[in-house]
Amino acid sequence: MTIAEQKAEIRKKLRSMRREQDRYAAAEASDLICKRVMALDEYKNAGVILAYMAARGEVDVGELVRDAVSSGKKAAFPLCIENGGLKLLIPESLDSFTVGAYGILEPDPDKSTEISPKELDLIIVPAVAYTECCARLGQGGGYYDRLLAKTDACSVGVGFDFQLLPSLPTESHDRPLDYVVLPSNVFKHAE
Repeated sequence: MTIAEQKAEIRKKLRSMRREQDRYAAAEASDLICKRVMALDEYKNAGVILAYMAARGEVDVGELVRDAVSSGKKAAFPLCIENGGLKLLIPESLDSFTVGAYGILEPDPDKSTEISPKELDLIIVPAVAYTECCARLGQGGGYYDRLLAKTDACSVGVGFDFQLLPSLPTESHDRPLDYVVLPSNVFKHAE
């Protein structure tokens, strides 16, 4: 089985598990994950964070976004653009979103300010699966791998406990994260 086939099999299985989980348990786990991220020094010291709008059973980081904005941080969100890129936008308000690519809520470019990857201090990274060594398996578009190559921001993967696997098939373009935060644990990438 090729690496691409292995990744596709893992994605299929874990996406199904994400969609089938109890929504109350998922909300409780999301709140705990947000609290764990907010306890990190890298979060406390960040001025600009990149978050995302949860879709299809992903960890809901809404609590983290609300905390960031209320504590004076800037919260940016990704906008998928052509050629697999991400535009980073800080919306005027949390009401400045539209349904975009893949049915995901994205910031409205007309009601947002664009920033560069170098302006980010912390990136909250969604994924399908993680390892204790902070490897990740994303959705398959490579958006975050390309973004992480352009910034020195601290990268924090967030996921449910069942998304932690003993190992993942990886390729040269797959970038490890600085942290993986789960409801039950926090893992830091060994330098």
